[in-house]
Formats: sequence, C-alpha cells, structure tokens
Amino acid sequence: MTPRPGGDPTDGGPGGTPGPVGVCTVYQPIVDLHDRTPVAVEALTRGRQGETPEALFAAAAAGGSSTAALDEACLRSALIGLQHLAGPASVFVNLEPATLSELDPARLGDLAALAPASVQLVLEVTERALLRRPAHLVRAVTELRARGWRIALDDVGAEPAGLALMPFLQPDVIKLDLALVRGHTSLQAAAVVNGVRAEAERSGALVLAEGIETEQQLERALSMGAQLGQGFLFGRPEPVPTPSLGTLRLRPVPPPDARTRGRTPFELLSAASAPQRARTALLTSMTLQLERQALLLDDQTVVLANWQHADLMTPSTRRRYESLATLTAMTAVTGVQMPEVPVPGVHGTAVDPADPLAEEWVMTVVSPHFAAALAARLVPGTGAGADAAAGGAAGGADRTGAGRGRVLDYVLTYDRDRAVEAAVSLLDRVSPPAVPTVAPRAPDVPVPADAGRRAPRVPERELPGLLTRAMAGAGTGFVIADARRPDLPLVYANEAFLELSGYTAEEVIGRNCRFLQGSDTDLNQVRPLSRRILGGRQVQAVLLNYRRDGTPFWNEVRISAVRDRDGEITHFIGHQLDVTTRVERERHTTYLAYHDELTGLPNRVQLMEHLELEIARSRRSGLGVAAVLLDLDGFKTVNDDHGHAAGDAALAWAAHRLRGAVRSGDLLGRLGGDEFLVVLAGLPAGEPAGAATVQRVRGHLQESLDAPCPVADVHVRLSASSGTALFPGDADGAAGLLAVADAAMYRDKERRRPGSAPQRSG
Repeated sequence: MTPRPGGDPTDGGPGGTPGPVGVCTVYQPIVDLHDRTPVAVEALTRGRQGETPEALFAAAAAGGSSTAALDEACLRSALIGLQHLAGPASVFVNLEPATLSELDPARLGDLAALAPASVQLVLEVTERALLRRPAHLVRAVTELRARGWRIALDDVGAEPAGLALMPFLQPDVIKLDLALVRGHTSLQAAAVVNGVRAEAERSGALVLAEGIETEQQLERALSMGAQLGQGFLFGRPEPVPTPSLGTLRLRPVPPPDARTRGRTPFELLSAASAPQRARTALLTSMTLQLERQALLLDDQTVVLANWQHADLMTPSTRRRYESLATLTAMTAVTGVQMPEVPVPGVHGTAVDPADPLAEEWVMTVVSPHFAAALAARLVPGTGAGADAAAGGAAGGADRTGAGRGRVLDYVLTYDRDRAVEAAVSLLDRVSPPAVPTVAPRAPDVPVPADAGRRAPRVPERELPGLLTRAMAGAGTGFVIADARRPDLPLVYANEAFLELSGYTAEEVIGRNCRFLQGSDTDLNQVRPLSRRILGGRQVQAVLLNYRRDGTPFWNEVRISAVRDRDGEITHFIGHQLDVTTRVERERHTTYLAYHDELTGLPNRVQLMEHLELEIARSRRSGLGVAAVLLDLDGFKTVNDDHGHAAGDAALAWAAHRLRGAVRSGDLLGRLGGDEFLVVLAGLPAGEPAGAATVQRVRGHLQESLDAPCPVADVHVRLSASSGTALFPGDADGAAGLLAVADAAMYRDKERRRPGSAPQRSG
C-alpha cells in the first residue's frame, strides 16, 4: 500500500511502536457528490513524523526493505485501525502494482482477516507501472476478486496505461487523477474523460474524483461524470474512521475469468462462432487492416499478437511493430523462441512449441472505444506452413515460400467482450520484461557554488534566431509544414534535408512531403500516420522514400505538432534521417540467422525449429511427420579435382534441382557441408501410407540429381545417398528423428559406395 498525503511489519496500527520505517494510518471520507453524504473512507499512510512518501521509501530502501514490505506494513496498519467499526463499511486501501504481483493472494487474504467481517475492502491499484507485470497483475486482481475484494483503479489520467488496462482489470471504481479536476480543459483531458465514461457506461463502474477542494472543482468533477468524490472540501483525513458508514453500492461482482485460463484465442472465439475458411492472402490483408486500425487509435491502446515463430518477424514487420510500440500504451508479441525485446518498445514472450498457441495466428487490438480480435489455425491435412502463413500476416514473405495459399480456419470479431476475452488469454502468457541493468553510481562530485549561473538561459529575443541557425546547420534533415494551409505545404527545409532528398529549396517549398513517396512506399503504413499527424499526435516511423534521381532510401521520420498560445496546431516539424544502412544490415542479419548464404535454403537452425514445430503439431493432429536426409556422394572429389569454387557451384546446382522435387508445403534446407534435409508434414495417418509417401518423395529427390552438373569447364554427375525417419514410429523428437535418418543414410551410402564417385560426362 503506497504511502499517501499508514506501520512497518512490527507496527500495531495507529499509535503503534515505530519500526525501522514508522508509519501511521489516517482515514479520509469519500462522499456521494450529489448529496455529500459519506459513503466510504480511504486509508492513507503517513510517516509518524510527517515524512513524505518519498522519504518513507528512501528510509525503507536504506534499511533493506522492499516496496512490497512497506506496502504490506501500511496495509496491516490500515486494517488494524478498522477493528472498532460497529457496522458495515467500505474502505479503500492502496497497493502498488509491483506489490500486488509479488504478494501471494493468500497472504493478502490473511491480512484482510484483520478487518471486521462487515468491512467491504476496495483495493486501489495505482496507475503507476501498471504495464511492468500486466499478466501477474490481472491474475492477482482476478484471484482477489474471487476472495471478496473489490477493485478500484487509481490515478487514472496520469498515464495512458490506466485507461489501456481498464478492460483487462474490470475495476469496480475508477478514480480520476486530481490533475483532471484541478487542471485546464485539453484534448488529452477530454480523451481520458471520454475513455472513463465509456468504460463506466459499459461495466457499471463508479467514477470517483479525488482532490476536490473548491466548489468550482466540484462542478468540474460532476461535469466529468463523477458520482463519488473526496478532498478537503468534504473532510480532512482523521486518525479514526467514522464509526458507521454503510456499504457502498457497487455493481455485481463480475464472474471469474476462469473461462480464459489456459485456453487459446482461437479456442475461445471458435467456441462462440463457427470458424470460416480462408487462404493466407485474405488473412494477411485482414491482419494488416487491424494493425492499421491500431495506428489510428490513441496511446490508450493495447496490441497483443501471436507469431508461430520469432523469425517470421521480417524487417518490414519489425518496422511496423516499432511504430505500433511508439503509439500505443503496450504492444506485446508471443511466439516460439520470441526474444524479450523483438523490436524496441515491444514486449516479447517465448511460447513452448508444445503449447497449442504455437500453431495459431492471432491479432488483438483493445482500446477504450475499439476492440477486435482475429485468430486462425491451419486446417489439418492441408500441409505444413501455418507458421509461414503468420509470416504473410505480418506483411512479409515467409521464410520458404511454402506458406502461400494455405487454408486456415479463422474467427474475426469486433464484439468487445469476446475480443477482450481473446486478448486476456494472450496477456496471460506475457512475461514481465527483464529489469534493466542499473549502471553503478558515479562517485559524488562537489557542485560548484556558482553552478547554474555560468550558463544563463538564452534571452527570449535571441531564441528564434538561435533555433533557426541550429536547424539550418544540423547534420540531419529538418522540415516545417504549415498546418493552417491546405495540403500542409512545406515552408522550411534545411540544407541536410536538401542533400538527403536531392531536391533544391525551390522544388520542395510549397509542396506536401509526399513527393518523397514512390511505388514501393507502404501506403498502409503512411495513411494511418497521416491521420495521426492531423490529430496532433507525435509520429515516428521508418518509411521507404525516394530521392529526386529515383534511388530509394529508408527514412526514419519523426513528426511533432507545433501549437500556438491557445493550443491550436499551426505547424508540423519533421526530422528525417537516412537509416538505409541500418535497415539493410537488419535484413541481412535476419536472413542469415535462418538461411544458408550459398544456396539460399533454410539452414540447420530453421530446419530443426521447423521439425520441432511440426512434431508438436503432429501430436495434436495425429498426422505424420518425416525427415529425409540426403548426402551428396563423392562430393569431396569435386572439391579436390576442381577447387572449392566448383564445389560451391555444385552445391548450388544440387539445391536448385532438389528444390524442384519437393512437394508444396514441405521444407528443404541445407544442414551443412553436402547434407540436405527435407521435412515432410501432414502425412497420411498410419505408418504404411505415410511410409509410401516418404519413399515416393525420396525417389523424386534422387531422380532430380540425375543430370549433368556444370562445374568449372566440365560436367560431372552427382548422386545422393538418403535415409528417412518417421514420427512417431521411429523417434519421439526432432533430434531422435534426425539421428535415425542419419543412420539410414549411411547404410544407403555403404550400399552405393562402389559407384558413388562423380563421373566426367564431357
């Protein structure tokens, strides 16, 4: 329970013996704003000597105590102070999100037993750091609600996270931050109020305004839709709560969210609606449209998506999700081998390949005024490639091309409750981000007595000229557009921008910046950004632009609104930076992580991950999986007789020939050296039928090499020894399957050895 404007684990309540961090509890009335009748109290914590909350935290840290320990001490003090209450009462208590995610709900239940049974406890979860451990927080709130606690979301409006997580937390009371009551009307304040009222109207939650000290602030709170209030206008905090308050009338307790626990988004959505079938091209467009919709929303939006595998996030997808992360309260992705930070600002969580979620393609978007969810799963028996389909959904080509045209069952819903339900099932799997490493504190350096007087502020009259000269001489591009004129014409461009674009000042002034766009610029990314710009929102994105001579470059763009004294937008300022080298390096690095540079085929890493994924899918579908291992016979002779360049040419030729013999949906890759592996999936159930298919494919692969291979100035003939293994008959895992196929391949090589050397044919 965060200290507010009350002891330690050894305190005995108000007036108790101070411990290492001495605290006490006071109680402030909460009233019905329409008649000012007290209906509840909030327990507030103070230091016994009047210390500020910051001082209490500092003292706790110095004594080796954690925030959770201090919160628990404050909660204990507050609950012990309620023991004299004679009748029903509603009492609000505070906890930090970090504390709620760390304390065992059973432990909180034990603490709640300190209060009389007639007390209805309302737990206030402060908005600060809500997104640090969102899954833990949502689970803890659900468990506490099942134990009879009610939930209030505190300080809503201080940060976008409060509104963003309201649909997931389902608070019974929404507390407006005091800055909304005391501040000036603004678009940001209106956005918060509109979001709160929408949630309250849907759920029946009560709205409480805090910090009311004047009649004018009371009038403002009522105009914002608040039904409850607290502040010095209604009463100051007292050491002892009013003996009898009655119980605050709250909405019926929402049913437990157990229906989502452990179930995937597709399972949840398909339980209420019959899935439809579509190929990946349609689902790709539908997913991109949801991404685009998310870009049009505000910073109160949560985007949660599932990728079957982390490597399916292509460079273009990474750029889109980096943009989403900068414009939303939270963007998180899950998937097999997903790193903690797949893209700057995006939360990543690895999914177990055996988890049913590993084969689903999911996109969910939840904001105060919009919610949608799309979940799809590969139709059994239509072949491998649901993972590749997700690559298409991301707007980038999949790794092998095998996922194009796949058939999937899918459900798309704009029903808010169902979309939130699907999003909750994804959020439940999101791991907290790693705690950033804190650099060692530098030794204290004495501050000169005249510090702060050596560099006086630039006089107001000199500032415009200084800023103009600074932008003109900057090494990166700056442009300014006039927001008051049609089509937002440029009215300024510095020299760096002119060098970047290749245009002259006369050619750019008076034109909209879209002249930088070209045939391959992603308009699905540009259009939502344009709408956000017109709405006065800050924008950051990496776009494919074109110079005057037609050469493309990757442009990292940051655009901000410039407002006049009345808050009206008059101009937009854009910062432009050529990041082509960075983007191309990222693309190449991503490609090499999963591809063999010589042949362009998937490498060992991708092959083994794909095989593991297909085995996990096979365990659920009952369809077979096989590995066909090929080793070129006598390849060493090619290297020895003609050189390594000829050997590389022979490998590339073999890869090309083998690629033409692989079934659509199967994966061919190079394990290393002169070894190739083909992963076959979706094989007929039953070993004889599956084995027959494998042998037929094996024959096609060997026949594909029966042709003259040009190397250096001659032609040689290549052949391959091969071995096969089937799951589940031959092994129960990817490594075991490969070992069985390898042993079979060497037996085949021994049989073929007399005629295995390459032969010159001309």
